[in-house]
Amino acid sequence: MLEKGRISPLELSVLAILYTIGTTILAIPSVLTAKAGQDAWLTALIGVIFSGLLSCFYVICAKAMKRETYINYLERVYGKIIGKIIGVLYVYFAFVGAATLLFQFSDFVTTHMLINTPAEVLNIMLAILVILVVRAGLEVLARTGELLFPWFMFLFIALVIFLIPQIEPDRISPLYEASVRAHLSASLDFVSFAGFPLVMFLMFYPGNMNRPDKTKWNFITGTTLGAAVVGVLVLLCILVLGAPATARQVFPSYVLAKTVSLFDIIQRIEAVMAGMWVLSIFFKTAVYFYGCVIGLAEILAVKNYRFLVIPIGLLTIVFSTFVYPNVSYMAYWDDKYWVPYSMIMGFFIPLLTLIVDKIKSRLSNQI
Repeated sequence: MLEKGRISPLELSVLAILYTIGTTILAIPSVLTAKAGQDAWLTALIGVIFSGLLSCFYVICAKAMKRETYINYLERVYGKIIGKIIGVLYVYFAFVGAATLLFQFSDFVTTHMLINTPAEVLNIMLAILVILVVRAGLEVLARTGELLFPWFMFLFIALVIFLIPQIEPDRISPLYEASVRAHLSASLDFVSFAGFPLVMFLMFYPGNMNRPDKTKWNFITGTTLGAAVVGVLVLLCILVLGAPATARQVFPSYVLAKTVSLFDIIQRIEAVMAGMWVLSIFFKTAVYFYGCVIGLAEILAVKNYRFLVIPIGLLTIVFSTFVYPNVSYMAYWDDKYWVPYSMIMGFFIPLLTLIVDKIKSRLSNQI
């Protein structure tokens, strides 16, 4: 195993929460309300349940892997050649995930905060932080999350409390107008951002846990809580902004924070939302990037993955500048291709691998 570091069940929970929230916290409310209208809160609830069930599935996969990493597991199940080919697909999945997050980070910041700042500069700034933490190792990444998580929750709870006076319950009615098809489509969008990418955790879970037998409920709870945070923000967007206004915004959660006005003293705390999002996207990018580097190192069968960090980091920065031609194409790609792509990588391939592993185990026991 290339990574010698070990993380605790609590650190796994924190990483799962922050990773699940990731980019979902800003963009997903508009996606859900565009399809399900004011019933998007119900779609988010369905998405939370699906994400929780998906985390249970990953726990089953982790149990079958024992102390192996996912790349090693693929090679054991399919053989060296096919296993490495599938492993390359996951390395590319992680690479694209990290690059797209850099793009979304710079797009958000240049649109709403630092308008005249070149996107390339922002990509480099975030990438440097990610490169440093991944090069330092999994333990450093996990302990950084454990250190910053209380601040994230403090900002989230403060935002919810400050938004309570702005809530208008009438905005959520009429109830249950969205069709079953709309709920299913929107909930798949939710899971494609909050659930399927969790397959990246198999790169170090359970192999790098200091107590692998105690991590099951930590992972499931962390994933469900992270999805629930997004669900709460979807509900708040509908109750405060209304479904039509939420659907029209690219980043409705950021606009939501602008509506805060408490006694005409505490106002426009959108920096709170921006801070929450930057924290979560940093950890999601770092996990993606770590999965890319560690996966490639195992495919190449090298003894140390750290010499790959800087070269792949530079490639990620370059790729992030043209991964999407523009924001409109990003929305189109996410709507048409991201859901099936993430579902194949995050569910169908792991499910097929698990089935093949079980069949091979039974056949070997019979012989």
